[in-house]
Amino acid sequence: MAGEEQLGAWRAVWRADSLLFAHLNNALRASAGMTYFEHEVLAALERAGGRLRMAPLADELMISRSGATRLVGKLETKDAWVARVTPPSDRRATWAELTPAGREALAAARPVVERVVSAFFADHLSPGELGTVARALNRLADANPGSADSECGL
Repeated sequence: MAGEEQLGAWRAVWRADSLLFAHLNNALRASAGMTYFEHEVLAALERAGGRLRMAPLADELMISRSGATRLVGKLETKDAWVARVTPPSDRRATWAELTPAGREALAAARPVVERVVSAFFADHLSPGELGTVARALNRLADANPGSADSECGL
């Protein structure tokens, strides 16, 4: 059974994550006309060079494949920030591709994300504390790989 210290740590991570998510989601909706998850789709595509197949996109976002498909469909029809592309070399594959409008929307959202993250973290933690938090959380994530469609290795 998990000890109180472990449960306390888990609750602290969950609470901080939930609060940061709410702040990001509210700020992005108000200032950039997108949700946090929509932002993360655009950012993941940008990090991947502009396009990803649907399964790797879902893995990158740590959501189910059906969830990624729904998000891409919404971004495709809502503001044309993403397009679905079928490469001629593999008609079975579907790629999500960042459009020029999506790149513009992501660029407009970036200062909002930076402002919220800075206010949440940097205004309250020293650079050393930030490094410690990042190392600890990355170590936990690396030790427990998985996706929304699989067990977390526990």
